[in-house]
Amino acid sequence: MGGKELTRIMALTLNTRRSRGRSGRRRAPKVRTTASFARARRVRTVIAAAAAALLVTPYAMPAFAQGSTDITAVEQITAQSLKVGETAPVEIDRTSFTIIGELPAGYRPYAQLADTFVNNPKSAVQWPFSQGVQITTRFGGHDGLDMNPGLGTPITAIADGVVSVSVDDPGGLGVHIVIDHVIDGEKVSSVYGHMLLGSRILKVGDRVEVGDQVGLVGSTGASTGPHLHYGILINGVAVDPFAWTTKHVTPLDD
Repeated sequence: MGGKELTRIMALTLNTRRSRGRSGRRRAPKVRTTASFARARRVRTVIAAAAAALLVTPYAMPAFAQGSTDITAVEQITAQSLKVGETAPVEIDRTSFTIIGELPAGYRPYAQLADTFVNNPKSAVQWPFSQGVQITTRFGGHDGLDMNPGLGTPITAIADGVVSVSVDDPGGLGVHIVIDHVIDGEKVSSVYGHMLLGSRILKVGDRVEVGDQVGLVGSTGASTGPHLHYGILINGVAVDPFAWTTKHVTPLDD
């Protein structure tokens, strides 16, 4: 074997070893530093927090965020047997239904009582609730009282009268009713706002008697929580509903 041939064979052998070395060599494991562990932990924490937020969000929405989206599962159409908690029919004749049965879970009628007033069920003028309830906002810079006895509490007419307004307004007072009365020779209008969607059981022109139910406490329209906006207008001018009603409700001792 000549010198040139020997040199060629040695070169081929050397190249083969180098090639095997590159293809067969195992990479050394990457060493994770303290900083890299910290970064990974932060990423996992952020992901976990985001997942938790997505799970909690539907339940964390306060009732006042319902706006005009209060559920209508408390409706019953005349001559039908819709139970509370069932899905209401798509088309509803809102002039002919009543409130029946127990309210769905989460509804707490008269859950927030207070020594704010005492109603007299025999008085010609009464409070819109049969018991003293929490008042969260008074008259002044606000043309009514915000009364919060609890979501779903029945609201009653303060006196005999005729319904002059009955609407499901997506803003403002939301679902609300206005009843016109003649009291002490004056035209008095009582306002009941932010009622539960589907609980408006009166229409314009209906005659009502004191104590008749007009709806349920809700949080429709421009509302930040379940409450009744109770207003009193004398000849179209807003007055303090608390002072006016206190004056006109006959004390129990009388």
